[in-house]
Amino acid sequence: MREREHRVRRRESADLDGCVRALAEVHKADGYPMVWPDRPADWLAEADQLACWVAIAPDGAVVGHAALAPGVDSSAAHVWAERTGRAPDRTVALSRLYVAPAARGHGLGAELLAVAADYARSAGLWPVLDVVTMNGAAVELYERQGWTRMLTVDQQWPDGRVVAVHCYALGEGGGTAHSGA
Repeated sequence: MREREHRVRRRESADLDGCVRALAEVHKADGYPMVWPDRPADWLAEADQLACWVAIAPDGAVVGHAALAPGVDSSAAHVWAERTGRAPDRTVALSRLYVAPAARGHGLGAELLAVAADYARSAGLWPVLDVVTMNGAAVELYERQGWTRMLTVDQQWPDGRVVAVHCYALGEGGGTAHSGA
């Protein structure tokens, strides 16, 4: 009998405890998120999210996560809008993307990215994201998967710190080739 494989599916409310456990592993290994949230389940399941997915290990454990939210609060959305002449509300921001260290190497980050991008495009929205410049592994993943770095900007975070982030859009030229946006 063949061993079950990792899979990606839509997140359910019952997945949140597993999402938090996997996030804690990522935070310990990689420092993501940079500021650990007071209520991690709420941080993962913000009310404005459009869709969320989880990566599931063969044993049923949640080992990865990705979410899409309206892009208007993203620095990348505004850079994309300036480049394309379109409104920032035509974007959707990829966020809360992570894969637990023990589950890496199975293509789950790329699969979560692809599922989120397909969802965005099917909704007529352009996927964008902001990533902290220090997160080299994430930067490499995004660029391998066809995301274009448009600009690096400084963001003022709620805790008062200023953090440099790269702004990405899916595809060449920050999205100018997308006909559905």
